[in-house]
Amino acid sequence: MDMNEKPKVEEKVEETRPELPDTKEGRLVKAIVEKAPYAEGSVRRERRVEFKVPAERIHEFLELASEKFEMLMQISTVDWLKEGEFELVYQLWSVSESVHAFVRTRTPRDDAKLPTVMDIWPVAETYEREAHEFFGIIFEGNPRLGPFILEPREYEKHPLRKDFNTLGYVKTIYGEDFDRYDESKTNYVI
Repeated sequence: MDMNEKPKVEEKVEETRPELPDTKEGRLVKAIVEKAPYAEGSVRRERRVEFKVPAERIHEFLELASEKFEMLMQISTVDWLKEGEFELVYQLWSVSESVHAFVRTRTPRDDAKLPTVMDIWPVAETYEREAHEFFGIIFEGNPRLGPFILEPREYEKHPLRKDFNTLGYVKTIYGEDFDRYDESKTNYVI
């Protein structure tokens, strides 16, 4: 061993979470993550926090989060086609803390199922019906999954999936000769 070389000390590598700021948002995230260690939480900026939760624990987490976040503002869906997953983003608002939360979870595209959160926030029914109709996600426990916005012939098509063939669908409904061009016949419209 060289005299200038320091002896090697085995380091324990512990899984540590990023340190949260000492702000109301940081304290809020810390309090929730302490009760739900399976979730990851972070502060995005002032009045904005984010959580990542495994799909199998999403209902449990949202029930816990509802103690601080009284309002469900929206449920949106992102289709990650290459990863073969849907990401659902539950947007929550804390009236008491004036903080907006994004709660993200991912579920496989094939046979996508999640529990309903209508028992926590009744307004979830509308967002779950929309995600079911446009993406094909089944919300177990929601009794009103069925035709909602689309026509009955379109209901099983799930048109917001990235692999939905819009041109093929239009030709099926309106016939093969349904080609539209702009007046100069150079730009294909459909």
